[in-house]
Amino acid sequence: MIRVLIVDDSAFNRVTLAELLDGVPDLKVVGCARDGYEAIKYIRSEKPDVITLDLEMPGMDGLSLLRWVKAEQPLPVVVVTSRESNVNLFDALELGALDFVLKPGRVSPQLPGIGDELVTKLRQVARSRPLLPGLSGRSKRSASGVVSRISLPTVKNDMRLMVLVSSTGGPQALQLILGDLPAGFGGAIAVVQHMPAAFTGAFAQRLDERCRLPVREALAGDMLRPGEVLVAPGGRHLCVEGRIGEAFAMRLQPPMGNDMHVPSGDILLESAAQVAGNTAAGFVLTGMGNDGTAGLKALKEAGGVTVAESERSAVVFGMPRNAIASGVVDRVVPLGAVAPLMSAMMEKGSDVHCALAQVSGERQGRENP
Repeated sequence: MIRVLIVDDSAFNRVTLAELLDGVPDLKVVGCARDGYEAIKYIRSEKPDVITLDLEMPGMDGLSLLRWVKAEQPLPVVVVTSRESNVNLFDALELGALDFVLKPGRVSPQLPGIGDELVTKLRQVARSRPLLPGLSGRSKRSASGVVSRISLPTVKNDMRLMVLVSSTGGPQALQLILGDLPAGFGGAIAVVQHMPAAFTGAFAQRLDERCRLPVREALAGDMLRPGEVLVAPGGRHLCVEGRIGEAFAMRLQPPMGNDMHVPSGDILLESAAQVAGNTAAGFVLTGMGNDGTAGLKALKEAGGVTVAESERSAVVFGMPRNAIASGVVDRVVPLGAVAPLMSAMMEKGSDVHCALAQVSGERQGRENP
């Protein structure tokens, strides 16, 4: 039984959400709080497993409560906010919220429409790992030296294209990875983060402000050049269409009716395999489901390098677990080793698979498949 605390300043929203969740056999609402102060009392007395959190509240607002939760009582949090909210959702994700669901307005009779999505995400985050450590934003004016703090061998394959795929817990993981890459990083990076269309542009801007590399949301006809990061826009698939010199021509593709995820990590990885082949590397990070597994298979068959995040660092181990179980992953590495490994792949020297083996062995012992 998953014990849920609802935090929202609207009595209508609290009652409606409680009614939605009360009908779910494996969920139990243990309290409804009108602000952060009341939520803390419920957290201490009722010991919930997961929290649904509105951000805009009088008294102690959602961001203040997240700071308290992070410091005093780490718990999985799903933000339930409206598109019109004046509070920056990405501040909440940086403070430890694992996912979010959009309300159809601050107070709306259409609120029951989010029920299925909310239940799915509550189940996902209730099984998640502890919250990631706090993120320290880096300025583009920061020193651009090598950020790796572990000894890595150089690699033979001169990797030109890196593809990162993530879902729940991904915004934090991506900021940590990209924030650890130096300004002189020579690879082109394409990112799929499962996120609604209204938020991927703001997410890319947030990453751009906090990373040394330039980050932007992909546009139709975009070119992805070495040292740049493109984020797939919500509601469309990002594909690698061709190669012009050192740059990759990118294409946006509309969704099909049966697509599970839009954007799709599988579609991006499969196109990377076709165009970049053995000069591409794919990374499947935290998230629920199986997106990325088919794409890693195509990349592995094309001679590229395939990597999955380890269980001990993934917030939600679903996507990495599925890829590992399918036998398409070369090595499994913890989150902190991803950026150093990406940097090592850009060097010339010994065999890339030996480098992967050494990184995995140094950082995680028996976690390698």
